[in-house]
Amino acid sequence: MVSRRSSSGAEPEELLLDSLWSEPQPDRITAMIVSKGANRLGLILWPSMQKGARCLRIPCMSNRETEAAQGISSAGMLPGHRQPACAGSGRCREALNEPASRHLHRTGQRPCGRSAPGAFRFSTSGGLEHSLAASFRTRRMPPSRPQPADRAFAHEAGVRLLAEKKFREALTEFLGVAANNPEHADASFQVARLLLRTLRFKDSIAWFRHAAALQPDTEQVWQGWAEAVALGGSKVDRRGFLAALKSAPVSPQVRARLQDRFGSLRKASRPRLGGVPSKVIAGLAAGLRSGDAAAVEAKAAALLRKAPRSAVVACILAEALASQDRSDDAIASYQRAIKLDPDYAEAYGGAGRVLFNAGRIRDAAKALRPAVILAPDGVPGLAGLGASLSRLGHHQAAIVLLERASRLDRKDARLFIELGDACARHGDHDAAVEAYARVSTRAARSRNGVSVGLRLAFADALENVQRSADALAEIDQVLKDAPTHAGALMFKASMLQTRGDFDEAHDLFRSVIEQHPKNGDAYRRLMISHKATRDDPIVDKMIDLFERTDIGDEDRMNLGFAVAKALEDTRDDARVFRFLGEANRIADELSSVSAEQRFSEIAECREAYGRIDFTRTRAAAENSFAPIFVTGLPRSGTTLVEQIIAAHSGVESGGELGFASYFCRALQVERPGRPGDDPDPDVVAGIGRDYSKAIGRRFPGARHVTDKSIYTFEHIGALKLALPNARFVVVRRDPRDNLFSIYKSRFAQGTHGYAYDLEKLARYYDEFERMIGLWRERVPDWFHEVSYETLVADPEEETRRLIAACGLDWEDACLNFHERAGRVQTLSVFQVRQPITSASVKGWRRFEADLKPMIDILREDGHVAE
Repeated sequence: MVSRRSSSGAEPEELLLDSLWSEPQPDRITAMIVSKGANRLGLILWPSMQKGARCLRIPCMSNRETEAAQGISSAGMLPGHRQPACAGSGRCREALNEPASRHLHRTGQRPCGRSAPGAFRFSTSGGLEHSLAASFRTRRMPPSRPQPADRAFAHEAGVRLLAEKKFREALTEFLGVAANNPEHADASFQVARLLLRTLRFKDSIAWFRHAAALQPDTEQVWQGWAEAVALGGSKVDRRGFLAALKSAPVSPQVRARLQDRFGSLRKASRPRLGGVPSKVIAGLAAGLRSGDAAAVEAKAAALLRKAPRSAVVACILAEALASQDRSDDAIASYQRAIKLDPDYAEAYGGAGRVLFNAGRIRDAAKALRPAVILAPDGVPGLAGLGASLSRLGHHQAAIVLLERASRLDRKDARLFIELGDACARHGDHDAAVEAYARVSTRAARSRNGVSVGLRLAFADALENVQRSADALAEIDQVLKDAPTHAGALMFKASMLQTRGDFDEAHDLFRSVIEQHPKNGDAYRRLMISHKATRDDPIVDKMIDLFERTDIGDEDRMNLGFAVAKALEDTRDDARVFRFLGEANRIADELSSVSAEQRFSEIAECREAYGRIDFTRTRAAAENSFAPIFVTGLPRSGTTLVEQIIAAHSGVESGGELGFASYFCRALQVERPGRPGDDPDPDVVAGIGRDYSKAIGRRFPGARHVTDKSIYTFEHIGALKLALPNARFVVVRRDPRDNLFSIYKSRFAQGTHGYAYDLEKLARYYDEFERMIGLWRERVPDWFHEVSYETLVADPEEETRRLIAACGLDWEDACLNFHERAGRVQTLSVFQVRQPITSASVKGWRRFEADLKPMIDILREDGHVAE
């Protein structure tokens, strides 16, 4: 069901998007109602910018016909637009003078014989209603042969969405225009710009190349292409750009400037000295290196009074100020340097570094982006922008930048640590292990040895690739050097929890609490597998700590989750939400990822896959690998279902592998000139090949591996095309229980930004339902649905159906999954070790009043009936 609330909003990327070149306004469409007496004859449209554009007529034979769709502007002509190119030629007047004409007029276009669907609606006063954006957001599939009117309105929809900073929705509209008309130069350019804006650097390169072929004399296209290559291009992409630029009909100045970015200026700028001798500049730089920042500040300030146009001296002054922790003054001086020399990459980089250190990560990313564009091989800019994007949740873009930085400087251990962190946040733990291992090996040979922080990060990555013995060795080394280290003790305790060693885990958590009594995370982790009783002294201890004023937000948040769990255990329901609500409020404030971004991502998947005809698309090569994907919302029962399947002797338990969503992105953006419903078979085959290879490294020789990655539900169709032998299981649960369980959980930082607000949770469930609805409509036989409530009510019957749906022979071990040894990565570490029960069914009823905002939305959207 379509929700009545918009899931769109300004993207988190909005602050990162300033280009270094002025952007032309996209084509706009002028509209004019044409009447003859009381008869409305139609609508004339004409673009105001495209060269040689002709006017377009959409007829309306009756009021009934015109009420079928939606429109774009108020009645009459929009102000400030030129007359159409064909005005006065008589051809359009001739069409208008035919009251019965059913005709779309455009140069070279034959009469189509029908009105364009979804185009406009007259109001009772004869005006046009302003609702184009809604029209195109709710339209599911474009007509098989779109008419010019559809393209014009879709383009205008994209323009309006772009003006509203709804970048993902605008991208969908422009992609539709470009797919239907590959020669539409502006649509191709807008697609390229939006992909660049939304940090999809690599995807944007092909579209800029296509736009340059259509508009070779438009300098903004070449400048955008250069930005895309600087931010995300390979050496091959650079060579291709430079080869095309040689013959481009652009000014010599533009050509030289863009060539220099990938030539003599690729690592560093040539800043303007402003009349200051280079020897003096060298002296100031030497002073900075010696640590005499105050003296350098005084000399630089005096020089600037004599040579106020010296960008390099302004930058040195900024460095001196930053060294003295005078961040605001330093940023002001960097801005002065940038104003004096807008191509000064190091000034942008310095400002970004100061902003990053001040915790202003989004502003840092905005400053560091030009540093990379102007000096694509400047390691400080690459490292800074990569680190900023990683902390903002844009891990894929961050990894591209950090990989390039680490290739350019293989000696800087910090680059590999940052790369490992970004890979770990992205879920690519194999790559994280590789990055950390490189640093760890080198550090082990150094005088200082391996740092505690690196060992903990390395251990976490090793644990996530199921190299538990190696992970434990790293942790034990930390505890050997620092026996009371809280992070190492809690890491080891959490490892024991995932293996069912609860008593030993509890002892370690209590040891941390004794040594670090204000550590809220220790209490929260302990309560995950500890069932509190009314006389348990830890409950009052946690409440007392929660009420203290000297507890930081993060500790208070973790204590809130822990106390709420304890009160629910003891059935002290009236007090649960006092602590749970505050814990979620803080978690929502601390979250580094946007719920709106997540909603948009699912909508983007739905739009992209909604254009694909899955019945006729095939991979270019067969793939025999047969993974079993288990997906659904968090806390829906996916771990339970995966453990049932993994108890089978022919199946390896993979857990949350996280590869699938990354590989499937290749299908979400069409290549230029290729219609959206016809994905490239080579791309489809590549998804299957890359996924099989990644899993094969982890589980060599295995034919059936479970993959419990939560976001797989977005990509069922794509993965089935790529892996024809794969099986898919979608787990469903009463949304009130499911969402309440999410609300009670604390997830890893940088994930599930919707989880800490009841209304956002309900909206997320609606997005999930709409995505699954697409698969039910298009490919209902490609996945098996499991109801959690039905499974716990009749375990044997439902388990037999589940195993059959996975293409496996029955084994009794699948009913005794809880006896299976080994690691299980889940928040339900205790429950997954127990036989199936119905204890968690209808648990929401105890808190119905507290959950009312969420339940009301679920009911409004038709997801619950009671």
